[in-house]
Formats: sequence, structure tokens, C-alpha cells
Amino acid sequence: SILPENSYLFLMGGKEYPKYDIDESYYFFLQESNFYYLTGVLEANYYATINLTDASFSLYIPQPTETEKIFNPWQTMEQIAERYQCQTFDLVKLPQEVRRLNPNKLYVLNGTNSDSDTKVQTCDYVFPTPYDDLNEKIDHDELVYEILADTRTRKTQEEIDLMKYINQVTVEGHIVAMKKIYQNLIKEKKDIIERDVENYFHGYVRSKLYSRNHPYEHICGCGVDAATLHYLVNDQPLKDGQLILMDMGGLAGGYVSDVTSTVPVNGKFTEKQKQIYDIVLNANLEVRKNAKPGVSWLDMHLLAEKVILTGLRDLGLLSSEFTVDEMLNNRVAYYFMPHGLGHLMGIDTHDAGGYLSFTPPRSKEVGLSSLRTARYLEKNMILSDEPGIYFIPYLLEKGFNDEKLGKYFVKDKIKEYYDFGGVRIEDDILITEDGCVNLTEGLPRTTDEIEKTMTEQ
Repeated sequence: SILPENSYLFLMGGKEYPKYDIDESYYFFLQESNFYYLTGVLEANYYATINLTDASFSLYIPQPTETEKIFNPWQTMEQIAERYQCQTFDLVKLPQEVRRLNPNKLYVLNGTNSDSDTKVQTCDYVFPTPYDDLNEKIDHDELVYEILADTRTRKTQEEIDLMKYINQVTVEGHIVAMKKIYQNLIKEKKDIIERDVENYFHGYVRSKLYSRNHPYEHICGCGVDAATLHYLVNDQPLKDGQLILMDMGGLAGGYVSDVTSTVPVNGKFTEKQKQIYDIVLNANLEVRKNAKPGVSWLDMHLLAEKVILTGLRDLGLLSSEFTVDEMLNNRVAYYFMPHGLGHLMGIDTHDAGGYLSFTPPRSKEVGLSSLRTARYLEKNMILSDEPGIYFIPYLLEKGFNDEKLGKYFVKDKIKEYYDFGGVRIEDDILITEDGCVNLTEGLPRTTDEIEKTMTEQ
């Protein structure tokens, strides 16, 4: 439906909260994503009204106390207006200014982020007497948030250029980490732990992007730790002969990258490691070959699963008595890759718009609840392409004991991999006019490329 004339979007920015019962936050503030997307504002505790006819906006700003002026950096209203090219008002004047606007509707964001299944931040401002009649203008229609989330899925050229840059710095950071692992652990015989690898990456990326935040808690899982999908402890020693899975991204200008490399800590893949790695790489590449506008991401996920099942059957981990299609239809791949192929990316690592009421199909309706999106691809979407194979004893034993599925697994052979860990290969891809572009181009991906990169002087 067409929004009424003289309608506004009424937004509340991110709030800065103290940590527990002390007066310090001890974290670097990150703006609420939708507020940042629509205004570019970095500061906490602001409100905004956005004219839905001409996209002009006004900011309503809490004024600092004298103590805050002394202890904290602050800007005048005029400086903020100049910085964000908008009108600015003292927050206490918000009711009077909204009265002056005389809006037909004040739309607030309301609904559920389909990726996290959590409610989006809704403006909770209540107009006081004698302005309380304005509360009747507030509209909570969930479609407004869904339209915004859908808009965020297709990137502008400026967003694409920024994300290309972030990804290239991330690629360089991964290469630095690979080289330092080999240099320190193998050549210099130093004892290093997973968190050292995280710090190799952090040091490089922070020096290039000047960001004090990270897009997500980084994963550096060595050996069996790599089979824990969200392994965040990063406190175990690296041991010669293991693989390390490094899921590390960068953040700049409010946008992110999300990249995973899996490499041998000693710079040389064993034959067993190479076989599993190559299956995952083939799945990653097949997705890239086929991703283009009009293609269902659900089909891309199933394509990756089919490649993985074929490879595992060829290695003798799955029974050759059954077809790959039969195993695919019976969800056998889930026991080796219990996550979705990838997700939308942008301001957030798992960006908004994965599932919307007006964009079928929903993966939960076809037995793939792990997918973060099942949308049809569109030009200028950016997604992660991240197939993986993990040997998780708990999950595999569950498959072995399933009356319907147990017949597909070659149990004794699979148990030989219980100390393997896992492999994930994650690239960030941009959907183009007739295909896709890999934003992480230049990151060593074949086993030969990785071994050469890690060991070269």
C-alpha cells in the first residue's frame, strides 16, 4: 500500500549502557544497524525523524552535562548538523518539533529479524502531555521493517566499493596469519596458542582499517576445536600435524567481511587432510560457478551438499550402495555440515532480509531450518559462500543410531576421523548481472597455493 503523505519514520538510535553496576561501559559503542543505515550517525542515544517523501531527516540529541563536557569529547548542535547534513534539535524539544511537522503517520520499526529470530529495536518514545495525542500517530506496521530489510539486501555502489576494500584487507590479514603460524611454530619452534593466531590477524587488520571493533568474535580452532562451529575460546596450543580453522573478518565504515581459511599448521597437508579439504573447496567453487540472479540460495545449499556427499562416498565414508540423490533427500549431509551454506552480508555479519513475508520460499518449510536465507539471488546482493565438513562425534553417533539413516554411514571408517576436526572455506561473493564475483580474490585456496604461501620466505 502507498504510505500516506506527510509520513515519517521515527527512529531510536542505539543506547549506551554501563556494564553491570559500575559507571563505565568498557566496550566500544556500535550504532544500531538500521539507524546507522538510514542516517550514518555514529553517536549513541539520538532519535531521528525521516521524511518519507524527500528522505530529509532531523536528529534529536540529548545535551551533555557539565561533567560530560569536561570528561568526554562532545560536539555542538551546529557541528552535528554540519557533519550529518541535517537539522538538529535538543532532545527535550522533540515533542514540539514533531507537533510542528504535523505528521499523518509516525512509522516505527517493528518486527522480527529473521536471521536471529529476535525483535528489532523499536522506538519506545512516549509523547508526554500535552503532546500525548501524537502517540496515536505512531504506527507499528511490521511491513515497514520488512521493506527496509529488503532494501538493505541490495547494495549501492558505494557499499560495494567499501566491502571490496574490507575484504581485500581481510585477505591480507589471513595471509599474514598463515605465514606467522609457520614462521613461529615450525621455523622458530615457538609455543603458540590459537589466540596468538587471532592476534596476528587483529594486529594487521587494525593497522589497515583503523577499527577498534570486530564484526564478530573470531574463531581459531586447531585440531578437534575446528569441529565446534562457534568455537570462541581460542586458548589451546597449536600442534604439528593439525589443521587450524580461522574464521576472521574485518570492520570499517560500519560494514564487515566474514572469511574462513583452513590450513595445516606445519605448512603441509597430509593426504587425509587434502582429501577432505578438496571436497569442501569443490563445493565452494561449484556454488560460485552457479550463483547468479534468479537462482535460489536453497538450490545452492543443496548443490554444495551434493558435492560433499559425492566426495565422502568416493572416500568410502558413505555407503556406495545408495545414490547421492537418495542421501541428499534424506538429509545425510546435515551430519557433516550442520549449518547453512551462507548468509547475507553488509552492516551486520548476518545481515537483515534473509526471510521476508513477501519473498518465498522459506527453508524451514522444506526441512532446512539451518539456512539463514533461501531467497532468490538478485544483483548486488553480497553473501558468504561457506561450505564445510566437520567430524562431530556427538552428531555422527546420532546419525549412526537413526533407524532410517544409519545404513548410509560407514561407521568404522568415519570413526577414524574423530580426531580430525573440520574444514570450512568461506568467501564473500557479490552477485552481478550474470554471475558472481569473489570479493576475497587473492586468498590462497588450493592446497598447493596454501603450502607455497605459508612456507615461502
